[in-house]
Amino acid sequence: MRRLLRCLPAVLLSGLPACAHAVEWLAPPAMYPPDTWQGRSIATVRVLDKLDAHIQMLDIPTGQDVTYKSLTLHATSCLQRPPTLPADSAAWMEVHDAHEGMAAFQGWMAIDEPATGVFQNPLYDVQLAGCSGDAVAPVPPPLATVAAPGVGADGSPVPAAGGTAPSPAPGTAVPDAPQPMSPTQAPTVAPPASPPLPTPPAPDPGDEGAAPLMLH
Repeated sequence: MRRLLRCLPAVLLSGLPACAHAVEWLAPPAMYPPDTWQGRSIATVRVLDKLDAHIQMLDIPTGQDVTYKSLTLHATSCLQRPPTLPADSAAWMEVHDAHEGMAAFQGWMAIDEPATGVFQNPLYDVQLAGCSGDAVAPVPPPLATVAAPGVGADGSPVPAAGGTAPSPAPGTAVPDAPQPMSPTQAPTVAPPASPPLPTPPAPDPGDEGAAPLMLH
């Protein structure tokens, strides 16, 4: 039994290389650029009546008007981020109150930044709740396929040669990627030379044969 326990560590260590070669490296997920948005056909808003604290959810088709009590709400467009990005929605809204002296609202309303578009009204509070419906323009470009990296002889990941980056959003400038240089084109950097040693002073001919000076 003791001999078996002594041999057990050696058996476990001998199986480690085989386990290292069996590791499967997964490809990184393809992601859209942060400025990519998907158009939707319906904007959902939350209307709060401050008089009776009643909350009403309204679905506003883009390009159409929806009336709620004295309010007239119009959504020009509603955009949301794709599933590969942090969730957020924004809509260009126009809100009018039929009461005399009430200021109208026209601008963007965003869920992630509610302070960017606030409807100033003493009777109602209007906020964007999300986008839904069919996918309309703008439509994000298709993501490029990302190849899974290979595995080297020592088990380390090897980058795939055919992997490509995600496609940029329309109208986004793409910087030119630097081309790799061959070993013959790469500049050679000479190692720094060591500083020269100081030259000892030449002996004075008049001191030949003189006894050395002894300091006490």
